[in-house]
Amino acid sequence: MRPDLLRFAHWLARDRAIAEDIVQEALLRAWRSRDALKDPSAARPWLLTIVRREHARLYERKRLELVSLDEVVETQASPRIPEPGGELFALRHAIMRLPIEYREPLLLQVLGGFSTEEIARELALSATAVLTRLFRARNKLRVICGLTAAPDVAPTEKLP
Repeated sequence: MRPDLLRFAHWLARDRAIAEDIVQEALLRAWRSRDALKDPSAARPWLLTIVRREHARLYERKRLELVSLDEVVETQASPRIPEPGGELFALRHAIMRLPIEYREPLLLQVLGGFSTEEIARELALSATAVLTRLFRARNKLRVICGLTAAPDVAPTEKLP
């Protein structure tokens, strides 16, 4: 069952080396508590559960370095406040002029860092609808900013 466990751990950790460590630890834990397994036919789900919990333990033990908030504030430059007439101000103004159905997915993607699937779930839309709205939002922004819009459909070449 090791290949299945390794595949599952790799899917969880997204790193082959970490996945191998997780499986190794999981198999050690399973060996130590092998008496707890009452039904041998349930070994696969039991081992997968141990792998999942071992993956969670990996991040449970990980402690991030704490820094003083005052120290961080002093070292970072103050955020740039958009000046009226500046490019950043114009872009923010253009975004706010977008209809809500285009503005919302664009802000979720650009500022929130959400994936297409996450935006689709959040807005109760299909992934295709989200992609369409993102495309149209960017096109509308181009027009508002005085640029030419990207074509809706790829141009077809005429055959001789």
